[in-house]
Amino acid sequence: MKKIKHIKVATLIKCAVVMILLCVGIKYYGVFDPDTIVGFVNKYGVIAPVCFILVCSFRPVLFFVPTMGLSIVAGVLFGPVWGTVYVVIGGAFSTCVGFYFARWIGKDAVQRFYGSCKSAQKLDDWLRLQNRTAILSMRFFNIPWDLVSYWAGCSKIKFKDFYLASLVALIPMSFLYTYFGSRIFSPHSRGFKISLVLMFALGMIPFIRKKLQNQKTTI
Repeated sequence: MKKIKHIKVATLIKCAVVMILLCVGIKYYGVFDPDTIVGFVNKYGVIAPVCFILVCSFRPVLFFVPTMGLSIVAGVLFGPVWGTVYVVIGGAFSTCVGFYFARWIGKDAVQRFYGSCKSAQKLDDWLRLQNRTAILSMRFFNIPWDLVSYWAGCSKIKFKDFYLASLVALIPMSFLYTYFGSRIFSPHSRGFKISLVLMFALGMIPFIRKKLQNQKTTI
């Protein structure tokens, strides 16, 4: 009886935390607007990188802050080199935050759902068996960064496998988006065009892969 009561209290606390974070995210959504961040940097140039890293680190619990948007803003504000450094540092922390936040909030509930849904169970088994390969695929296929972290946190995958694979993808992806941001005001430059093409190419990989798989099954 005590155990059931404890589970109910824990569930209520988790729901309350999610609702509070949602309300805070909605209320202060405008704070994370690119123009606001630019204004902040111009006003507090020295501590702005630290604040930027903190925003990146806790982005998974803010819900409304886009990963790609922050990386592009970092390129605009700090340039391709330092922008990449700040995004990588923030991304390394945010990957941990997203994983463990999802694990704390919903792993038990998701696992119960997996037990009653064969398709979800297969998906979870695929992630657990493929480990780093699955995470790398999702990272490079432009699936939203935090969404992958949430999914991994709710699955049976080990944190070490998830985190190492994420770090492998984090550095090149961060550089690509920050470099694009640093060239965004020079749309006719070669760097802008190359980075834009690479971004589109990464986004098209899942569709190309699916089409190739469909062709193999029809042969």
